[in-house]
Amino acid sequence: MLTFLVIGFTAGGIGALLGVGGGIILVPGLILAGGLPFTSAVGTSLVCIVATSSTATAEYLRQQRVDLGLGLEMQWYTVLGAVAASLVAASIPAQPLYAAFAILLAVTAVRMWPRTPGRTSGPTTHVVDRRWVAGAGVGAGSVAGLLGIGGGILNVPILHLMLGVPFDRAVATSVYIIGITVASGSAVYLMRGDVEIGAAGATLLGVMVGAALAARWGRQLNQRAVKMAFALLLLYVAARMAETAVSGG
Repeated sequence: MLTFLVIGFTAGGIGALLGVGGGIILVPGLILAGGLPFTSAVGTSLVCIVATSSTATAEYLRQQRVDLGLGLEMQWYTVLGAVAASLVAASIPAQPLYAAFAILLAVTAVRMWPRTPGRTSGPTTHVVDRRWVAGAGVGAGSVAGLLGIGGGILNVPILHLMLGVPFDRAVATSVYIIGITVASGSAVYLMRGDVEIGAAGATLLGVMVGAALAARWGRQLNQRAVKMAFALLLLYVAARMAETAVSGG
């Protein structure tokens, strides 16, 4: 159980701090350290991501860092894109998609790398073209549906780079969007029996503690360093995607 607690704590903290949900830590951790089969690891991860989102969002809402209007609007487009992509995913070759996504993430990482000293930002007024919201949401959902990538790895760059949301608010809004987007998927895995209940309980506890601490104290961290960490995470995922594209698996 201690293994699952540590996995959950790490994933919850990183997920809340970077707005990515934590699936990129949870799935390999549950498989390699927890010994879960792939399908059970994915299902358990989805349930835990809902907990990450719920725990961190409560604190981010208290801090007034979540753009609720933008988050509510974008999440429906994300779900639409994910559902549409899931319907056609089986008929599209996977390797070219992995290669294209690896390039996209690498370019995004370069764009995300901070060029001036970072600072945290409080509630900020920013003008958003609603067409960008629809297009960005459908695009993020489509890529997530095709590749099984958690939405946060795409939501944060879209919110920050395309829609002009300050980085710390983009992280908080992404965490909020992830919870609702992932909830439906986790319900399917639960109904199919693909969630390891024992492992999920311990992992959930670790996730909630890690997410709560990261959401509460993460704003104390230097935002330039946090942004660098996110860019490095993008590069890591890009490298894994490129490796998958080359190996064919």
